[in-house]
Amino acid sequence: MLRAKKSDYIPMNKNIFLISLLMLLLFSCEDGFVTDCRECATDSIGHVKLKLLMGSIVYDPAYRMVTIYEGAIEDSLILKRFGTDLGYMEIDAMLYKNYTVTLQFVTNGKRYTAIDAACPQVRYDENKCDQPCYYVYDNVIDLRIRYNK
Repeated sequence: MLRAKKSDYIPMNKNIFLISLLMLLLFSCEDGFVTDCRECATDSIGHVKLKLLMGSIVYDPAYRMVTIYEGAIEDSLILKRFGTDLGYMEIDAMLYKNYTVTLQFVTNGKRYTAIDAACPQVRYDENKCDQPCYYVYDNVIDLRIRYNK
């Protein structure tokens, strides 16, 4: 019976380690590096908006209750609570402040709650657009229900 020497396994382990390290470095970038030049502001940041995506009312009920929390939902700091039949809306927000939003509705006798959170941030981008600009990112709250039995 042939046996491999212990030293035969070391290069393979080193290769796996180096490949893993390389993959880790390649995919460990900060979120928000894609700049949408259509939403850039060249002179100043202006008004920061949270974009609420709530889906079409064709499949969902027409009346839905939206609750906006400052910070985590566990903190129970309610900023606004309102009903809406809109599928998309924008609300005023502040930079670098955490927001959690819930959307509640009842359909077919079942109660559904969608939850998402965001913390709007800004970045100054000098290279990606025609002229240097300020870009607000991480300001989209997606509350769409993707699957409903």
